[in-house]
Amino acid sequence: MTACNGRRRRVWAAAISFLLIAGTGGRAGADDALKAAVEKLGGKDCEASALTCVDFPVPVDRTKPGSNARIDIRFAVSFASGESKGILFYAVGGPGGSGVSVADSYLSSFDPRLAAEMDVVFFDQRGIGPLNGISCPKAGLAFDTTPLTLDRPDGAVAAAKLFVRDCLLETPHGDLLPHLATEDAIQDLEDFRAAIGNPKVWFYGESYGTQFAQAYATRYPQALKGLIIDGVVDLTRDAAQYYGEDTRTVEKLLAKTLAACDADAKCHADMGRPAAEVYDGLAAQLKDGPIQVAYPLAEGGFAKRQLSSAMLVNNAFYALYGPDSRVEFLRALAASAQGNLVPLLRLGYSNLSADPETFEPAADPSWYGGAYYGITCPDYDDAGRDPESRAREILDQARALAPEAPRLIRTFYAERLACAFWPAPPPTPRPAPFGGGDYPTLVLNADSDPATPVSNGYAVFDHAKNAYMVTMEGGPHVIWGRGLGCPDKIVFGLMLDGRKPEQRAQVCHQNFLDAYVPTTTRAIADAFGLAKAIETELAQSPELYNWDGIDPLTFGCDFGGTVTATAAEAGTDYAFKDCAWWPGLRVAGDGVSITTGDGSAPDGITLNLRIQGAHQGALRYRHDTTTEARSLTGSFDGKDVSTPRPLP
Repeated sequence: MTACNGRRRRVWAAAISFLLIAGTGGRAGADDALKAAVEKLGGKDCEASALTCVDFPVPVDRTKPGSNARIDIRFAVSFASGESKGILFYAVGGPGGSGVSVADSYLSSFDPRLAAEMDVVFFDQRGIGPLNGISCPKAGLAFDTTPLTLDRPDGAVAAAKLFVRDCLLETPHGDLLPHLATEDAIQDLEDFRAAIGNPKVWFYGESYGTQFAQAYATRYPQALKGLIIDGVVDLTRDAAQYYGEDTRTVEKLLAKTLAACDADAKCHADMGRPAAEVYDGLAAQLKDGPIQVAYPLAEGGFAKRQLSSAMLVNNAFYALYGPDSRVEFLRALAASAQGNLVPLLRLGYSNLSADPETFEPAADPSWYGGAYYGITCPDYDDAGRDPESRAREILDQARALAPEAPRLIRTFYAERLACAFWPAPPPTPRPAPFGGGDYPTLVLNADSDPATPVSNGYAVFDHAKNAYMVTMEGGPHVIWGRGLGCPDKIVFGLMLDGRKPEQRAQVCHQNFLDAYVPTTTRAIADAFGLAKAIETELAQSPELYNWDGIDPLTFGCDFGGTVTATAAEAGTDYAFKDCAWWPGLRVAGDGVSITTGDGSAPDGITLNLRIQGAHQGALRYRHDTTTEARSLTGSFDGKDVSTPRPLP
């Protein structure tokens, strides 16, 4: 629900580093029976991946077992590089997320024990991935940027109908739409398990994957050694209950995020007034219509773009996914308070997976938006009824809820309106609470999760036998595999060492906000501050954050000019061309950032800068990230400059 792929925002560079480390996927210690079975099924090297892929045929229509119609489901297997302790089935989020395309990136983010000691199986369920993926990025982008308001119900209903029509026209493989329910997909996975010898497996599901995992465990309990569900969906809740709880939660989390800025001296100074006033003031402006913004282009010059109320709400919602994204949003909001709306647009394009140069959908092999609706809508109860009546009912529910969620009420009804018009069979009753089994079930959630509220996790934990729960205070959506000792060591203790958690319920802690990074406008009055500010702008760039680290990247600076990033042997080369991150000040020159982590080269960033405009100069700046020392030489405003001498 709510497009909750657990780790969608992880950078693709992680996948590159994993390929360099993992080589051929580490098959030496893998389970011999699994290797033989995968080979028999036609296993071959995955494209641009260290894993082994199998295209496994399954029936299209499982209500007609005698039919010859088949589709291929792609599985990707990471064989254990050491002695295998078992097989882990890994279900990613969404629905609509491609497990195969993110497998390398995900594995590289975990403690190396996972790849060394487990054979891990990722998969693209039906309707997802290059074989039969259902995607409509143009229709999705248009719908996600369309303002929907409760005081204009006819317009909201019309937008939802238009989205569904355009999505169905745009998406390939539309013939699969009647056969995308989670129930069909879990049978596909069980057929694969049978084909590899019916081994007992561990099953991990994140976000929507927890819905998949619970349904699989309920139907095939004999298949499991253990179950780990992370960012949990309570299957007993219908659409109104699920979205209602989610909307109340995100409203509270946004208020908490804005208040956390007020409590942080740097963030509060950047905002200039209470953060809620900044947000609400901008939202009030956007309610009257989009604001036109001059957006800088990679080719130079500017394009006329619009910041809409839908984009602000979308930014606010995705900001809540973790301590890092909360700070990222606050920084962009602070820039808007200083008169610069470009950072909010940059963030919006990143969240919408839109190409900032063209405002066309950006290529994203990890996401299939048509499948999101194709799976969600049949699984819940908004589709399959009289569409117009259901849409009006959803809007009535939203009006009743709106006083509790004045900022983010769109979260409650936008997707549900689309589902009302989505072609799907009549809804079925919600399942009984997940009961667990003879295997252990580990429930993971954060109290600050915006996509799968922690109340879902508690509800599942309270009903499942042999269940344990770990709640992370202040944490993100999906908490395992982010390099934190708690919960990572608890998961590995259970799955790899056979050690059950000490208590049935435990609590971890993470700071609600990462350290706030101030905007740089006030930092450019002196040479050292300016050089550090340029490094900060590079580090905070959404374009660089989402860069694949392979193809050269050029993007516009906020007030004109460009930056180009090019992959170097051990890092990134930068070229600045009249780059104006601040009004009236242009930067030219080049730089290099090196990150090896092995001592083979000096890690850090070096910048050779020519400054023009409000200041004049030529600077050489070095930040050694191994020692955390900085230095500066050159000239600035007609004077020689060097590393400053701090005084008390």
